[in-house]
Amino acid sequence: MNFSRNIRCLKCKAEGPKKVSENFEMKKGDWNCPKCEFMNFASNRKCLRCREPRLKRQLNPGEWECPSCDFLNYRRNKVCLKCNCNRPEEEAINEYEDDQLWRRPH
Repeated sequence: MNFSRNIRCLKCKAEGPKKVSENFEMKKGDWNCPKCEFMNFASNRKCLRCREPRLKRQLNPGEWECPSCDFLNYRRNKVCLKCNCNRPEEEAINEYEDDQLWRRPH
């Protein structure tokens, strides 16, 4: 018996079938693990192969990622547009810090 991770047969050393995952197209939100390069679905918060956490997206000032569904929200959204989850407190605090960067000195 061979496992899916085996490239060759453990007994006769014959080459195994190609992996199905190589033929899948990436869909919006899917991501490649920075550690092992495994393609993960958008819903995975950790790599299915090596358990490496998903990298945070590069956000523009004021944008926030929903902790419940990973939807990317704009600064003006107080709740997630996808699942209605409240914006995390630390994001709300950072909003005011960002605003202060644009004020003229007195």
